[in-house]
Amino acid sequence: MNSTHISLLTIASLLFLACSDSLPETQSLKDDAPTVSDLFDTYLETDFPPANGFDFPIGDPNAEGSYRDKATGKEYTGWYIATTFAEEYKLGIHPGEDWNGRGGGATDLGQPVRSVANGRVVTAKDFGRLWGKVILIEHIYYENHHKRTIQSLYAHLKAIEVKPGDVVKRRQRIGTIGQDPDKLYAPHLHLELRNDLSLSPTYWPSSDGKNVAWVKKHYIPPSKFIRAHRKLFVPQEEKVLLLVDNESYRMKLFKENKLVKEYDVSFGQGTGRKRVEGDNNTPKGMYFVVEKEKGDIPGKYGAYFGGHWIKINYPNAFDAAWGREEGKISKAVANEIAAAWRARKLTPQKTNLGGGIGLHGWIREWKNDGARRLSWGCVVLHNRDIGKVYPMVPMGSMVVLM
Repeated sequence: MNSTHISLLTIASLLFLACSDSLPETQSLKDDAPTVSDLFDTYLETDFPPANGFDFPIGDPNAEGSYRDKATGKEYTGWYIATTFAEEYKLGIHPGEDWNGRGGGATDLGQPVRSVANGRVVTAKDFGRLWGKVILIEHIYYENHHKRTIQSLYAHLKAIEVKPGDVVKRRQRIGTIGQDPDKLYAPHLHLELRNDLSLSPTYWPSSDGKNVAWVKKHYIPPSKFIRAHRKLFVPQEEKVLLLVDNESYRMKLFKENKLVKEYDVSFGQGTGRKRVEGDNNTPKGMYFVVEKEKGDIPGKYGAYFGGHWIKINYPNAFDAAWGREEGKISKAVANEIAAAWRARKLTPQKTNLGGGIGLHGWIREWKNDGARRLSWGCVVLHNRDIGKVYPMVPMGSMVVLM
């Protein structure tokens, strides 16, 4: 076997800026795609380490480098995709990518196959003709404020070096390149990334009458996804994490992935998700602390800060992707926002997307009832709490607004 608020290409391009000065041709899941669980109380719960990034499964992490033909000893350089994602060919619609060594033929037979990311093995089995030996691995990763899960599949293997239930690390060797049992095709690696976890390991969309649109919805273009997710933030690895839930009006403070304390909070006067300047909504997403101030806060509304100000770097790369798609900001500004956000630095504040978002106290005490919509978009803590939280949250700390 050789989904629509934000364009997929835009999000992935912005996220990749940490590794490139130009926007690559990459693709990611849309910001509101199905998730494992966005529930506040289970956000940090995982049965195996989340992915801190994705790499290619053959060659070096960039799908480059040389390899040596095990039969002849001759060395070859490079890898290529023989059959692309969603390509229509004689077996139907291809739901993944077929990778071959540049030497062609059987020169890549027996070359190592590695896990694209941290994960847990779901299936490791010989399915016989056409598929041969197959490995299916589940991966959990965090993207903006979402916790997501996908599966990677590796088919036509010569050897399987893991078993179901094994927890694997990024770039861990899991098998070797093989050939379909009937030898209908030259040795190669068939790679799939799936966001539909209900599919059986050997599910073939064209055998079930599925079209290209269906394939693009239930599978992910491997190369584009991997390029867009080379480096990911992992909340569990943060020294300090603030997890804030808009629905339950709660905030949890974690130190080294251990809960320190839970607090009551209030939010912006608007009821939606912050998108533009002046909408009075509280953002949703992953941000970082970029400024802190306490005492008499200057300005006309300084008294409303309750003597403490913890600023985060809204807008982030996902906000910028939406803004660019909607024509609110330019490509250059979106790039600038994405690069600064990934570096945990202050992002441009004077754009149509707005800015000046953070956590603070209030001008007076407030009650833990009703809608609790006090601010112009910030997270508001009780004055008795903000003074305790302030010294525990250093610059650069992660803040996830759900």
